Amino acid sequence: MTEKSFTFQHLETDDDIEQNLELMRKVFGQNSGVDTLVKNLIHYHPTMTLNDFFVIKHRGRIVAGLNLIPLKWSIGGVPLKVAEMGCVATLGEYRHRGLQKKLVNEFHRQAAEQEYDLCAIEGIPYFYRQFGYEYTLPLNERTTISLDQIPEYESKHKFRPFTEEDIPQAMHLLLQAQKKFYVHSIRDEQIWKMQHETGMASADKFEGYVVEKVGKMVAYIRVSDKPEAKDLILREAPDVDHHTGKAILKFLKDIGKQREFETLTAQTSYYDSLTEQLIALGAVKSIPPYAWQIRVIDYAKIFQKMKPLFEKRLTTSSYCNLTEKLNFNFYRYTVQVTVEEGAITDIHKLDSNEDRNIRVNPQVFAQLLLGHRSREELEMTYPDFIIRPSHKNLIDILFPKLPSYIHSAY
Repeated sequence: MTEKSFTFQHLETDDDIEQNLELMRKVFGQNSGVDTLVKNLIHYHPTMTLNDFFVIKHRGRIVAGLNLIPLKWSIGGVPLKVAEMGCVATLGEYRHRGLQKKLVNEFHRQAAEQEYDLCAIEGIPYFYRQFGYEYTLPLNERTTISLDQIPEYESKHKFRPFTEEDIPQAMHLLLQAQKKFYVHSIRDEQIWKMQHETGMASADKFEGYVVEKVGKMVAYIRVSDKPEAKDLILREAPDVDHHTGKAILKFLKDIGKQREFETLTAQTSYYDSLTEQLIALGAVKSIPPYAWQIRVIDYAKIFQKMKPLFEKRLTTSSYCNLTEKLNFNFYRYTVQVTVEEGAITDIHKLDSNEDRNIRVNPQVFAQLLLGHRSREELEMTYPDFIIRPSHKNLIDILFPKLPSYIHSAY
């Protein structure tokens, strides 16, 4: 980006907004829904402003852009502030000029300035590695079954359209289901209302239904059509008991048959109870799933946030009385964690990298931090992830491998 005719800015005017929407349509396709997503983020998102939309103009015309979508995640009950990079687009004739590099640098600058903990993107394969991102959390887990494999089932469950009044109970059901996940999204009431009003979660349209038993809401479901594939998509459901699950699957079968579809695909976690019921019926999992790409902004700061988790793990282990300065050597710098009698008394960054007990690739370490891969898996895969025998067990206790799932949060 060396020509003076290229300029960086945030969205400012109605004309900028329309140009950005046209960029989305040209890059992603007229029927992709990405332009509608951008409209929703501008007009409905409770906290986003035009300053969260980054664009580059060439002689007054928007030719590249992306946005910063604020998310709330939880890791072991500790809230994290996450900046998702979304709607990344460059017109074909303007690619390979470093425009996205400029936009991503501005995105990272703003994320750090606004004290986000993580940057995240769903994004295309490989491209974002150049900006420090690593595949770190499961994404796009899919389970597919023929509608004919779903058995008939008679139940007293009732199904009706989801209304705004159902949001508080649905929030409760989702939060209960998310307890099994180490890292999960936090969808507050404002986001629930935004999704209900727009009928969209991220860029996907959905229909919402409530499941009632004896007049009480026991579940909700979100479904979408994929007519070209004759496929009904289950996008979201909380955990349910076996009988409620059978009733939901029969309901979904009936919807699919009415629309002359052939299959049901659950785009839900492999750890969800309804997904497990589908697998028991013969559904096929998509293996391997894709993954969220994550960039940790500042390891010292996120260690500080996670301090209560680390101390709890030490307290319930044989290291309950540990006294040591743990040096996490990230090759170009070190994060030193001072532990005294099992309590963490200090966490700070050092410019040195002399201690070699714990040497880790900083991009790859995000997988360990967020419970996506075990220490052993990372050591077997990455030669620059090196833990000496004296500290292997301690690292396993501090950073266990645990299931995670990110539900849509806009």
